[in-house]
Amino acid sequence: MMARRGWVWAALGAGFAVAALAAPVQERMGTDSDWVHDISFEYEEGAADGTLTVRLGDDPVAVRYFEVPLEVWGEFKAAESKGSFYGTRIRQRYERQYGKSRQEVFDSPIPVQTQVNALCAFNEECEGVVLEGIEKSRESIWVAAYAFTRTRIAAALVRAHRRGVRVEVKMDANQAEFAGAQKLIGFLREEGVPVTLIHTAGEYSAMHNKFMVFDMRWVVAGSYNFTTVAQVSNWENLLWVESADMAEQYKQAWDAIVSDEVAEPAEEPAKKKGPEKDET
Repeated sequence: MMARRGWVWAALGAGFAVAALAAPVQERMGTDSDWVHDISFEYEEGAADGTLTVRLGDDPVAVRYFEVPLEVWGEFKAAESKGSFYGTRIRQRYERQYGKSRQEVFDSPIPVQTQVNALCAFNEECEGVVLEGIEKSRESIWVAAYAFTRTRIAAALVRAHRRGVRVEVKMDANQAEFAGAQKLIGFLREEGVPVTLIHTAGEYSAMHNKFMVFDMRWVVAGSYNFTTVAQVSNWENLLWVESADMAEQYKQAWDAIVSDEVAEPAEEPAKKKGPEKDET
């Protein structure tokens, strides 16, 4: 039933040598703007880019921008209007983070050395692997889904629930707004399967996990969203792992997935007329 049934034994463990990194360089910049302030830039010696941190208005939470070139930082420091430069040259141009990083809110377990029974699946093969995992389960299924619209997978979860398996789903709240997702979530909830919507702070952040843990014994994880588009249109991959150790680590990660409590970034104030360009 599963494609590529050649099972592979793999040893996973710690012990990778990590070179000691020099302390990063941090620069700070003052500004008269009451919109963009508390500006700092951190980079490693010899690097071509770094991380820019700013606070907006009265928002107590900083926004971080990654891989900002050093030359852009230099231009930012030299700009007459810091607010204008930020709005036109930085705000929408770089990958950004609002609030704490995930490593600050979830400490991953130290890698354990173990052996796993594993197989891989690609593209249209992925759904069959997921369905087989659901059908094999007799105790519990923990689902983390970024996008979830595939009714065949939802129906299999409901069948598992009906035969006494504990099934719980966590899903990205933004993806849950689509019509297909709303219909599926309604179906699961009507059948008694809990679905928790995960809200993340920031315009571009998401609960982006796609994995399931079966009976604290098996895990499926990969790029594959539980959607029809992923099943029929995308290039996708999925890895099936049989390992109680890996299942435990994934379950800890599942437990740690909660909605952010921080507020959204403050809105950019309307432009003022006159020479006070820092307010743009």
